[in-house]
Amino acid sequence: MPLNSSVRENGEIIVTSGGRLTIENAAEFSRIVREALEASNVVALEFESEVEIDITGVQIICSGCRSAAAGGKIFTYHGSQPQALTDIITNSGAERHAVCKHNNDSTCIWFGGMK
Repeated sequence: MPLNSSVRENGEIIVTSGGRLTIENAAEFSRIVREALEASNVVALEFESEVEIDITGVQIICSGCRSAAAGGKIFTYHGSQPQALTDIITNSGAERHAVCKHNNDSTCIWFGGMK
């Protein structure tokens, strides 16, 4: 399935990862996340199980989370995080279990905190 978004009846927007969240599609991923956050109070990522993620994809996820928090919105995910995301966060030393000052002092669900 390609990178895209859809709206649920409750107004939540689901962004589907497609097979890659990498530098090659960073502009499209960033645009989709930005437009989703402009249109809805709740945006959730759904990852394909074998999605490829590089540091650019991680940066866009972090930026989306920060933008959502600044606007009083929710940026989350459905299902489980893919192994590729866990691996890049762990291997880059970005894993966090503490609160994030950019996320209303909540633990970071993307970088190792509890959802």
